Amino acid sequence: MLCWVDFSRRFWDIDDGRHREGDEIGDDAGRGTRGWSAELRVEAVLLIGFGGSGERQDEEVAALLKGKEVANADQLIPETETTTGDAQVCPQDQVVAEQPENIIEASKVKRRGTTTGASVEKERRKTTSGKLDIIIHPIRNRIVGDNARHFKTEATTVIKQHAPRHFGRWKEIPVDIKMKMWLAMKQKFNLGDDMQVKKVVFEQMNRQYRSYRHKLHIYYTKNKDHENILGKPPSSVRPSDWPILVKFFEGNDAFKHTSARNKQNRQKLKMAHTCGTKSIAQYCYEERDPVTHEEPSRTSTWRKTRYSNKKKEWVDESSREVYEEIIRLQSEVHEGNHDIMSEDEAFIKVLGQEKPNRLRGCGDGLKPISKRGNGVNEELRKENEELKKQSEKMASRLQSLETQLSNQEIQVQTQVAAQVQDILRSQLPTMLQNLGHTSQLPTS
Repeated sequence: MLCWVDFSRRFWDIDDGRHREGDEIGDDAGRGTRGWSAELRVEAVLLIGFGGSGERQDEEVAALLKGKEVANADQLIPETETTTGDAQVCPQDQVVAEQPENIIEASKVKRRGTTTGASVEKERRKTTSGKLDIIIHPIRNRIVGDNARHFKTEATTVIKQHAPRHFGRWKEIPVDIKMKMWLAMKQKFNLGDDMQVKKVVFEQMNRQYRSYRHKLHIYYTKNKDHENILGKPPSSVRPSDWPILVKFFEGNDAFKHTSARNKQNRQKLKMAHTCGTKSIAQYCYEERDPVTHEEPSRTSTWRKTRYSNKKKEWVDESSREVYEEIIRLQSEVHEGNHDIMSEDEAFIKVLGQEKPNRLRGCGDGLKPISKRGNGVNEELRKENEELKKQSEKMASRLQSLETQLSNQEIQVQTQVAAQVQDILRSQLPTMLQNLGHTSQLPTS
């Protein structure tokens, strides 16, 4: 019998009377949920569906949802942690924060240091609850608002502390590790238990995970020829994890194929934006109208995210040409047609057909309305045609029934009239005879 002890993947075996590592007991605890306490198993069910081994739903865990309440996340993560500066770091995951990111070839240029989450702690101390609120964009399903930057910072810090770097995809990370990261984020942000919030949070952490691993891959690429590359990990990676990550970079064919393909696609990129680390979704949220809360148009977003107000010039010539052509098309009236080209039509005319999963120049989170609308309209059209056919059949059947009913009523009336006449004819002699006898009776 196993019970959860702490967040270092150790379990207490009540039968054997000793600690057992998650890797030692295998799928039952290291990757699954059967070795967890009831509260953690209930919380784990809420994470099922976001990838990894958690996709294999445990019926025993699912049953707990009906009779167990999830414990307060603040009680599941101990407050007593070793700190680096103002940032809280779990003792078993503590990393050296004073080393330069590139140990082998430390740059002489002053650069931003390793993220420790100090800014998040500073903002938390300003709140009464000790937790920061987040805003989820209602259309894009992205985290925006004043605390979006702090959320990303903390997500990166948590990923550095808990997430293994050698998994090819976020969904391959075991659910117990995602559990630790979710509870760590929940301790510092008001997240609740809504499934949609969990989905958005994990999508953002997925992006942070890929971004961080990309930086580690850049470090590896620059220093892979060094004779002691295995002994010189980046400052944010534990020495024991670095050889595993190097082996992944060198031996995982799927990762190398994806990396080479993305590198080629990156070289084809002709246009960039000036947002930096700020997402376009965050920019649009900040630039919305204060009264109507309407966000900037697609054309306006294109200009403001590709034109440098500081340098008073476009970030590249291609972006300027696209903008000017879109403006021209939207203001042009075609011969024989007084309608002006719409904004989306102008973008398609200049940049080509939209990608199926995003609108060009709008960042992620928005999908082409035309494709989505066409699909919905086609379904509605087919549905309407089917309903129309069914309605016509029902109307025809109803008319047929009404005709039959009318004919039956006429037949019934005719039959009743005939039966009445037959009865009268058969009883008429008797009635006349009785009437005659009545007239012959003596009067008193």
